[in-house]
Amino acid sequence: GVGLSVHGHFRVATEKTLFAMPETTIGLFPDVGGGYFLPRLSGKLGYYLALTGFRLKGRDVLKAGIATHFVESEKLPALESDLIALKSPSTENIADLLNSYHVK
Repeated sequence: GVGLSVHGHFRVATEKTLFAMPETTIGLFPDVGGGYFLPRLSGKLGYYLALTGFRLKGRDVLKAGIATHFVESEKLPALESDLIALKSPSTENIADLLNSYHVK
């Protein structure tokens, strides 16, 4: 889940996104992926999430710096089609496309 996907170059959240690390709510510590990125979040947010198991939803995932883009879930099929249709899927082209769907 999170420990793997958070290291991707692009991370898209929607209003339906739920960021959770349930292992922390039962007293376990985050996996190695989570253990790497949580302390690197701004302020003490990562420590708070790791210690409490608090869940972030929707835009909060973007505000926390975990997601790179926020796209309305109803637009995901169109975004997927546009990503597939890219003739030259470079990092720049993907970023431009995601930015065109990004809602601030």
